[in-house]
Amino acid sequence: MILYEYPKRTTLRDGTQLTLRPLRKEDQQALHEYFLRMPPEDRMGLKDDVTDLEVIEHWIYDLDYDVVLPVLALDDGRIVANATLHFNQIGWTKHQGEIRITSDPDYRQKGLAARLIQELIEIAAYFGLEQLTAEIAPTSVEARTIFRKLGFNEIASLQGFVKDFEENQADLTIMVMYL
Repeated sequence: MILYEYPKRTTLRDGTQLTLRPLRKEDQQALHEYFLRMPPEDRMGLKDDVTDLEVIEHWIYDLDYDVVLPVLALDDGRIVANATLHFNQIGWTKHQGEIRITSDPDYRQKGLAARLIQELIEIAAYFGLEQLTAEIAPTSVEARTIFRKLGFNEIASLQGFVKDFEENQADLTIMVMYL
């Protein structure tokens, strides 16, 4: 299993040293605190209400790396980013995985997101996945650029698929990488 390689140290462009490792059961409170620190507009695109401690408890209780593999970035033990690789277990899409990533605004534009995405690409390849997808919010120009630089291509733009805080419709971009 590739998890034996963790924890790993990585250095961001500004020299910040971080630890990368999978989420563990004892991370419940720290993960909840991380999500509470996120700006509301960043949480808007998430699929769960991460401000609800019960949601985090459920994730921790049901932690199964064969279904979702969360990789955290920590700065002196404080979670500053969360990147997840979601596996499809059966059916037409079992050869695909989905990447989701969030990061603390103070750690953006330092290479952290790219480093975590690269980490998940390596894990996906190790497990034999053939395709990775990512859903990019309409306001995430930076995310779209990072994914594109790492080899992802835009395959769809779902017109009016999501809504912002003011209930304005916006497009959702689907990006894919063929491994």
